Amino acid sequence: MSQQESQEQSLHSTLADTANILLCTPPMSPAADDSCMELLTPPTETDVNVLWVAYSRTPDNCLTHWHQHGNTQPADISIINVGDSVRSASAATGGGGPGPIQTVASAGDLTGLGIAISNVLSQWAETDAQTVVCFDSLTALLQYVEPEKAYEFLHVLTGQLFAADAIAHFHISPDAHDDQTVAMLRSLFDAEVSITEDDDRIVLTR
Repeated sequence: MSQQESQEQSLHSTLADTANILLCTPPMSPAADDSCMELLTPPTETDVNVLWVAYSRTPDNCLTHWHQHGNTQPADISIINVGDSVRSASAATGGGGPGPIQTVASAGDLTGLGIAISNVLSQWAETDAQTVVCFDSLTALLQYVEPEKAYEFLHVLTGQLFAADAIAHFHISPDAHDDQTVAMLRSLFDAEVSITEDDDRIVLTR
C-alpha cells in the first residue's frame, strides 16, 4: 500500500472506487466516529442504504450515532445485532427507527451472520440507493473465532460487498492483536484508514 492522503482531504476523494476499507483506530477514539460517519455518507446526491453489523454498539447507539452526525435521512437502515438478544423495543417496532433489526445470538456464528448480511444485500439489490456498510468490529469478532476462520469469512464477505457495489468499512484496534493477525486481515482490503493517538488520519491505498 502507499500513502495517499493528508488530514485535510476527504476520505471519499481519496478512496474513490474503493469497496472495502480497514479502519484502524485506538479504542474510544472520537476521530474514529467521525471517519466512520464520513464513510457512511458519500458526498453525492445518491440516497444511501445503511447496514450496521454491530458487535460493539447497541442498535439504539447505531441510530443515535446516525441522527447526531448524519446530514440526511437514509433510504433504509438495517442493523444486525451480533451476540446480544436484547434490543430496543422502540427501534425494533419502528419508533423513530427507519429499518429492521436482526439478531445473530451467537457472536461466533459466522454462518448465521453471513446469511443475515446476504439477505440484506439481496433486499437492496434492486434499489437505486448506494449501499454503505459499517462492521463494528473485527476486534470484537476475534474474541469469538480464530483468526484463520475470521479470514475465511471476511474473504467471502468482502467479495460479496464488492459484487454488490457497496462501500464498506471494518473497524479494528490493531494494538489488540498480534502483528501476524493484523497483516493477514489487512491483505483482504483495498485501503486502510489509520487514526493515530493524536487523532491524525493516515490513508493507505493499494
